[in-house]
Amino acid sequence: MKKAVVCMLCVFAFSAIFLTDGYTLRLGNKDLIKLGVGQRTMFLIGTVYYASLWVPQELKGKSAKEIIEADEPCAVILNIDSKLITTEKFLKATREGFAKAAASGYPTAKSEAFLSKFKDIQMSKGDVVYLYYTPGVGLDAKYKSKATGETKNVGVTPGLDFKKALFAIWLGPNPVQESLKKGMLGQ
Repeated sequence: MKKAVVCMLCVFAFSAIFLTDGYTLRLGNKDLIKLGVGQRTMFLIGTVYYASLWVPQELKGKSAKEIIEADEPCAVILNIDSKLITTEKFLKATREGFAKAAASGYPTAKSEAFLSKFKDIQMSKGDVVYLYYTPGVGLDAKYKSKATGETKNVGVTPGLDFKKALFAIWLGPNPVQESLKKGMLGQ
């Protein structure tokens, strides 16, 4: 009996780590769950990055629009997976994403201020961009370099309007890639 209990506990612990990547996220006094992971691909390049979406439990099963518009702690984590990604290409693609989001009804006047915070970062394969939204604070961006192992605070961009515009890049009515959107939503 004792061995069975120990065995079950080991299986449970292994499953919990395996299913959550051993990573938990807490923002704004709320535990977030990983809703899904999407893959951004480009013709002839392949995978550019993976984007995971983290939301509070109460947003699980909600629509993309409800997640975009929720004034709740949420996060998107981007894992760069291409040697061809540079800071300039990241900024250009994100700028284009903001334009698509604005055309879909999610404009923001803060996009250039946000993008300017990344100008001194040299992106490369294996790096991670953390985008954490906390109500009343704004969107906090962090960058982790695979080469150095260091995490840099990129800065906070205030406002729910900015969170909506940024999340609409991936989850909006005209997302950067439909399959990426479905993956992030766990579909």
